[in-house]
Amino acid sequence: MDRLHHNKSHIIYFSVMLILLAIAAFNLFYQLGKFPIYSWDEARHGVSAYEMVRNHNYIVNTYRGNPDYWNLKPPLSFWTIIAGYKIAGFNALGLRIFSAIFAFLTIIMVAAYGYKKHGKLASIISTVVLLTSTQYITNHSARTGDADSLFIFLFTIAILSLLLWEQNNILLYVSGLAFAFAFLTKSWHAGNIAIIIGLYLFLTGKYKLLTLRNWISLGICMILPILIWGFIRYQYDGVTFFKGMIMYDLLHRSSTPIEGHIGGVFYYVSIISRYFINWIYVICILGLLFLFNRNFPFKKIIASEKRNELIGLCLWVLIPFILFTFAKTKVRWYILPIYPALAIITGALASKLILKGKWITKVILVGAILSVSIFYEIEICTYLNNPPTNNKLSLIEMITNKKSTEGDSLYIYQPSKKVSWAQSDVLTAELSDNLHVNNGDFEQFLQKDKDLLLVPKKLFSQQLISSNHLKVIDSDQWGYMVEKSS
Repeated sequence: MDRLHHNKSHIIYFSVMLILLAIAAFNLFYQLGKFPIYSWDEARHGVSAYEMVRNHNYIVNTYRGNPDYWNLKPPLSFWTIIAGYKIAGFNALGLRIFSAIFAFLTIIMVAAYGYKKHGKLASIISTVVLLTSTQYITNHSARTGDADSLFIFLFTIAILSLLLWEQNNILLYVSGLAFAFAFLTKSWHAGNIAIIIGLYLFLTGKYKLLTLRNWISLGICMILPILIWGFIRYQYDGVTFFKGMIMYDLLHRSSTPIEGHIGGVFYYVSIISRYFINWIYVICILGLLFLFNRNFPFKKIIASEKRNELIGLCLWVLIPFILFTFAKTKVRWYILPIYPALAIITGALASKLILKGKWITKVILVGAILSVSIFYEIEICTYLNNPPTNNKLSLIEMITNKKSTEGDSLYIYQPSKKVSWAQSDVLTAELSDNLHVNNGDFEQFLQKDKDLLLVPKKLFSQQLISSNHLKVIDSDQWGYMVEKSS
């Protein structure tokens, strides 16, 4: 009878997990290539990856043909975008597909860890929380061509391996390697992982178990991949890139609010409130119920083997939150790595209270979890079904696959001000027939025999076309694509 009940429990669990993973796949992949390219880090990363392919140089990231000393990140995230281009083509889907894949794998890891450490119900709840975390799914991470989804994937590997390493010593070195690859993805952001590893080993007393050989091996795993990349990069431009990494990307960002990214001490509290507040309410309720429930005496938990896991999970949430709060430059996606930890904490606490709590506790918690997850899933579905439009980018994309324009320069008609191109314009042009945006003015365009010009609708006139012998190729709500008549 017990065996039959056990098998039935497994069937139910795996059936529910398949449904949840199907929902996760929908949230991550549905209309992934339909959203316009965002003119922030996504476009910058996409340009660098595209130009790496064109230049056959996979070490130096460039922007519009020149080494990029603004986006001072090692190349791992560019390589994953390149892989996406190879699989899905030079388009928005290729730009983003590996971000979605890494997010899907992160959700699976959280589910597997919850199952191993806390059981089936914890695994299910943790999965629900993460796949409905709106900031993680929709904003600068899982569905965009940024470095964050890969970084969160590696961050999660590093900390989960750390929490499990006593069961398999090799996992400590996996944690170290994950830190190294995270550094090769988002540079100094990976410092959070190193700090968590150090504090965890110290606060749990686990450092006493490590021999000199263990420390050396861990250090090699954490440093050697970075040194190899650094040596190769040095061959191209010496210390220039590394100087920028240290002086601008680390020290300047930490000490000064750059590029308008300002915020006070409660900035990240407001971000969590904006995207995750209902799950925070659930976590607070869980914490209070746990503290005052006689079946779960807090002192016993602190004294048990769960203490080390609790320390690790708390460090996972608190270290990024604290470090980025004290940093002067505030950017909302800096705290994205804490979402897997919050999902695991929610699943662990909720499952224990639901399984062993009073019936009223069970009803309240199940109702709260279902209500919050449905609320956020509706938000995500609404977002997925209403992709924003960018008519300017759509006009540029119309030229795709017209071999007569491949490799042309693209100008824009802005007679009253200095010509400027958004990063999304640059990437869309490059992905559309390998067009190259040009900062030249209208007079320079007229001197060319074979190039393209974007004309905003408000500046378009038949006189402009006829007097300069131009021909309209395409048009949309934003404006017109024209070329010189032959």
